[in-house]
Amino acid sequence: MSEHDERDLQERLHQIELLVRQLEESSDSPALARARQLVRAVLDLHASGLRRVLEIVAARDTAAPPLVGILAEDAVVAAVLLLHGLHPLDVETRVRRAIEALGATLAADGVGVALLAVTDAAVRVSLVCDARRGGLPAVALRTLVENAILAAAPDAVSLEIDVPDDPVRGDFVPLEQVRLRERSPATGARPA
Repeated sequence: MSEHDERDLQERLHQIELLVRQLEESSDSPALARARQLVRAVLDLHASGLRRVLEIVAARDTAAPPLVGILAEDAVVAAVLLLHGLHPLDVETRVRRAIEALGATLAADGVGVALLAVTDAAVRVSLVCDARRGGLPAVALRTLVENAILAAAPDAVSLEIDVPDDPVRGDFVPLEQVRLRERSPATGARPA
């Protein structure tokens, strides 16, 4: 998916979320109740149609990998499947895949991610950091992992990320503390 398509998808999802929130916050009236019923009926029809499409494809699919899985990897299709509770992969599998995809990036930074638990769509992960690592601070690591997991599993009901504090790096010396010592006129050596 191109960057433009990704932005377009995010804008559409945000607009839908905003409209649903505005509808829910509106005062009750007979027209509002009918609007809610209409939205629910349209969504139910779409869910039934999508479910049937997935069943037909799965019944006739002999491809490897299966077409339903390929479709679910597309961000737009995945968003629609998630909206209707039809995504073929459960929350835990999608979280595991997101963590695996981050693996090389984080390993280069001296960081590992461990999936501690997924219980009723509540996700708990832990970052394991090499004390000698450089690179991203803990807050940036948390954000990176959080964004990856929530992109893969927006239906997770909660996400807890255990992040160790940034270690105090003993090998770091602020520039203002670096001073050149005078050389000894007799030997040309710097004093210890």
